Amino acid sequence: MAARLEIIISFNEDLNKHHVEYSTAFTSCSTHEERQILTELRTKLLASMDNEYVGNHYVN
Repeated sequence: MAARLEIIISFNEDLNKHHVEYSTAFTSCSTHEERQILTELRTKLLASMDNEYVGNHYVN
């Protein structure tokens, strides 16, 4: 059983904008609970990033 969450944050200097992409992957024997946990983690991470995003910059 394995699951993967990948989040890529890039910055376009010409447009002065950030772009966030994410992908998930699961093995065929992943359980419903594992899929649900990964979905919740993705949602919480993206929400946390939105909360830390101030004035077009991420706050460390």
